[in-house]
Amino acid sequence: MEAANADEALTVLSAGVGVDVLLSDVEMPPGRNGYALARQVHEYWSNIEILITSGRKWPREGDLPPGAAFLAKPCPSETLVSYVRSAAERAQIARATYPAPDAAEPAEGTIVPFPKAG
Repeated sequence: MEAANADEALTVLSAGVGVDVLLSDVEMPPGRNGYALARQVHEYWSNIEILITSGRKWPREGDLPPGAAFLAKPCPSETLVSYVRSAAERAQIARATYPAPDAAEPAEGTIVPFPKAG
């Protein structure tokens, strides 16, 4: 599912659409940037895996919520697909293992593992 901007993404999530992975660029149309969107999604839907990407704005400390991952551009499409699949699998496993959304939340400072790009 695609959203034109952060506000649209939050509207979709608020409507209860089942989402396992949020993939967002840092730079977005006027309003919230990808980091702000990621923090808000983590706050309200902590069971959603978060992947943020950019070719120009690297995250600083505090930009990403716990458990979120940053992918630098350019990123080969097969690598991006691999990361999204891995994140979706983790979200589905967490949902099956921990039915309560907050129970699957990674601890602060957790490093989220991703498969090596091949």
